[in-house]
Amino acid sequence: MGFDHNEPDQRRQLRAALKAVGLTPGELWLNYFSIGGSVGEYEVEAYLQGLLSLPPVQRDLLAMAANELIEDVPRLYAPYSDDPDLPDSGCVSGRGSSEAGRNSGEAGQETESAGGHDTRGGPGPDESTDPSGDS
Repeated sequence: MGFDHNEPDQRRQLRAALKAVGLTPGELWLNYFSIGGSVGEYEVEAYLQGLLSLPPVQRDLLAMAANELIEDVPRLYAPYSDDPDLPDSGCVSGRGSSEAGRNSGEAGQETESAGGHDTRGGPGPDESTDPSGDS
């Protein structure tokens, strides 16, 4: 079976995704096999090295297996000042007041997401609330 025109790019991107999150071909194969993949671990490794071509259905199962594993990898994020995952600096009074403000809906920055929208659905501080709907 020869390569189709998408296979080299699909393989390259799969390898890059695995490398980015530190997954091994063995981990990929185990998840791939558990969701119905039909080629062996050595064939998956040969495919990843560009030594073997796989049918589109098997490549798509590899992609699905990789994406499932990637979803399970914890992602980095920038913590807020009152994030419970931050090491405790010994300042207890500041943490309680900001939590109370956020729970009552008074804290603006903690509820704001990218794009200036309040995560509760209201406009952000940089958006007007013109009742006529004109922007």
